Amino acid sequence: MDGAVLDLAVKIVSGFGIPGIIFVVWYYSEKSHEKTLAIYRDDTLRQQKIFEEGLGEVRRMYENNAELVRRFAALAGDQKDILLMNAQGYAKLCDQVATNQFCPMVRLKKQASGREEG
Repeated sequence: MDGAVLDLAVKIVSGFGIPGIIFVVWYYSEKSHEKTLAIYRDDTLRQQKIFEEGLGEVRRMYENNAELVRRFAALAGDQKDILLMNAQGYAKLCDQVATNQFCPMVRLKKQASGREEG
């Protein structure tokens, strides 16, 4: 501070006395408190933004997982249909093997009339 400004400040403070000193200290304390609150608000808003971005990422992961489950369920349904068709095909094959329709010798013997010799 310059000497003239300091001299002026001393005259003003001496004119107000103790209440003037308390008022000046309170004023500067309040200004400091306002700065602190502004910094706190900015930090809180920044942290809230980071939290919301993280929450959005979690939401996207959940939606992606739900889509994956839907696709997997559709794939499992398709596989079920394929397994049923395979089982029907094997059942038909087993019946054909059991009745032995593919061996010409057995087929001719079954169509022959009369007594079979074996």
